[in-house]
Amino acid sequence: MIVAKKCFFCVSLQIGCIIIALIGLCLSTTNINYIMHLLNRTYNSETKYRFPAHVFHACLQIFAELLSFCASYILILAVLSQYFCLFWTTLVFQVLQPVYLISYSIISSAMGKNLIINVSLWHNITYWAHIVIRLTMTSYFTFITCSYYRQLRKEETENIA
Repeated sequence: MIVAKKCFFCVSLQIGCIIIALIGLCLSTTNINYIMHLLNRTYNSETKYRFPAHVFHACLQIFAELLSFCASYILILAVLSQYFCLFWTTLVFQVLQPVYLISYSIISSAMGKNLIINVSLWHNITYWAHIVIRLTMTSYFTFITCSYYRQLRKEETENIA
């Protein structure tokens, strides 16, 4: 397996994992805030006294961001504690997030229930661009996390011998 030696070609893997986790926390928080903004805007304009379907679909859309937030938070804990089980938990969340994001995006778009895509054509274009960028970032972040995990395992086995 190919293993990275540096993150972003200039910083150590440990610092890179911390940077990646902070980027993940910021991005997921920003996306949750944007989805809540869209929900509040459509909720106030469409109905005042009944539970709209938009709330349910917004919760489904926020779930991918919550997975990303959890993965980033657990990654910070894993780097600080260097507890190997936390790295595996982070990797599971990092793999589940794009799978859920792609499947939800395709299904909700086909059904016409996606909260962001239904706003306008430009929202549709930027949403799919966001999906592509997010998948690229997640795959790189997973690669760096795996590389750091392998580096720690290698150091541990060298110290034992």
